[in-house]
Amino acid sequence: MTNQNGGWVQTLKTAHQKFEGINPEKARVELGFAWQLFHQNNSLQKCDAQSILNAVVNVARTSITLNPVMRLAYLIPRKNKCVLEFSYMGLVAMLRDNGCIKSISAHIVYADEQFDYDIAYNTIKHKPNFAKTEQEHKSREKIGCYSRATLPNGEIVFEFMPMWEIDKVKRMSEGSSSQYSAWNTWEDEMIKKSVIKRHFKMLISGNSNDALTTALQIENENNALTNTFGSTKPQKQSLMNAFNDVSDNPNQMTIESQVEEVEEPSNPFNLSDEQIEAELDNVAQNKTEQLFENDDEDNWFPSPKE
Repeated sequence: MTNQNGGWVQTLKTAHQKFEGINPEKARVELGFAWQLFHQNNSLQKCDAQSILNAVVNVARTSITLNPVMRLAYLIPRKNKCVLEFSYMGLVAMLRDNGCIKSISAHIVYADEQFDYDIAYNTIKHKPNFAKTEQEHKSREKIGCYSRATLPNGEIVFEFMPMWEIDKVKRMSEGSSSQYSAWNTWEDEMIKKSVIKRHFKMLISGNSNDALTTALQIENENNALTNTFGSTKPQKQSLMNAFNDVSDNPNQMTIESQVEEVEEPSNPFNLSDEQIEAELDNVAQNKTEQLFENDDEDNWFPSPKE
């Protein structure tokens, strides 16, 4: 079921009610951020209503934020579905906030650098070289990427993926061939995310709380290694359809050939990140206070300011 003629507004209202039942402290602010994303993106507004509901409710389940300044997670239209997409910084934040690590970083390795990976002792020695120009940087051959995590007890652990494995992940990821895919617009970030995601599975093993396991399942479903969109087989119960009130007929799903990413809003103000974040929180809070006080079901969202 597509979300035409402003139906996304009613869907967000329903999502707010479910959000409050899971994470009441963040419901109003996060729904304010969600409203801003939908208002700025016509493709999001046309997404399937149930996918919008699932994506927004999963923000509550994972305790991530849609705050555009922090860039931890986004709502993205993908083949007529609204998808909650985590950035690699979002995965890192969830590991840190849930006490799995003290810190973690990811680094791409180039062919012109000194690099040694001792698998037996799980140690990496890397001496990076830095390109002088952007053109030189883009021409360098990548041989892989690794992540370095410091655990709460001070132990340092590594995870390494050679480029042939990362390229395989890219080829098998849904929508990666589209010009709008993050694999083409933010390639370095997606390379780092691939290794962080693999490391994520190991790092949560000692602290697999609901938020972390939910995030991992969402990530696996969003970036499945097989094409599940348009399948004629009945859907298995998952986080992407867990909030469905009725079962949808997969043959009736509308499939679009184009994958679109959410454009990050530009910052026209000369403010610090802290000031911007505080301002965004205030805007979100003000918008949601206005919209939830309005009992008119057809006009419960405030009109955007020009």
